[in-house]
Amino acid sequence: MSRARFDSDLRRDSGLGGSAVLVGVDEAGRGPLAGPVVAAAVVLAVGGHPDLSGVRDSKLLSARLRRAFREAILRRARAVSVGWATPSEIDRDNILASTLAAMRRAVLRVAAACGPVPVLVVVDGNRHIPRLGLRQVAIPEADDLSLSVAAASVLAKVTRDSWMERLDRRYPGYGMAEHKGYGTPRHLESLAALGPCPAHRRTFAPVSAREPVRSR
Repeated sequence: MSRARFDSDLRRDSGLGGSAVLVGVDEAGRGPLAGPVVAAAVVLAVGGHPDLSGVRDSKLLSARLRRAFREAILRRARAVSVGWATPSEIDRDNILASTLAAMRRAVLRVAAACGPVPVLVVVDGNRHIPRLGLRQVAIPEADDLSLSVAAASVLAKVTRDSWMERLDRRYPGYGMAEHKGYGTPRHLESLAALGPCPAHRRTFAPVSAREPVRSR
């Protein structure tokens, strides 16, 4: 079954009626030592999307393809939105709560953009978004099944990568543009030499073992 067909069947089986919109939501950046966690919510226009047939989990696509698909998604989408949680929020609330908060922000914005219509939210993973106030279903590996969720995965990843490139210019020496905040050998070496900067997640090991020496 195609991802677009999966979305169509899910919308039909929801019992919300023909005017219901399906919102796919996914995140990028739960695991890195630095930078925000970013969530995207996507509502695709009803119908076929042959130019999006190659869209899938962003981790399976090259950076070049992700950027190209992002442009196609923005052209085809009825509405899109991005939400995020900062490193300080992640340190305060933990990464799971912050990820769900970022998802909630993205979904509420995109639902508002669609107007007063029934909404079904498809969340990638096994956790429902708390305090959402909208009907939702959590599906593990939903980005393999739903075109809307796969599109959200791509949008979240490209948005976060661009954010990390900006942080690389703001905090040079860590290689943020290269590793996007993940704990690569180069990142760990620069962290040991420079200490954490404000973009780091202080509650994440090995960041928590280092004394901060970089400031704004």
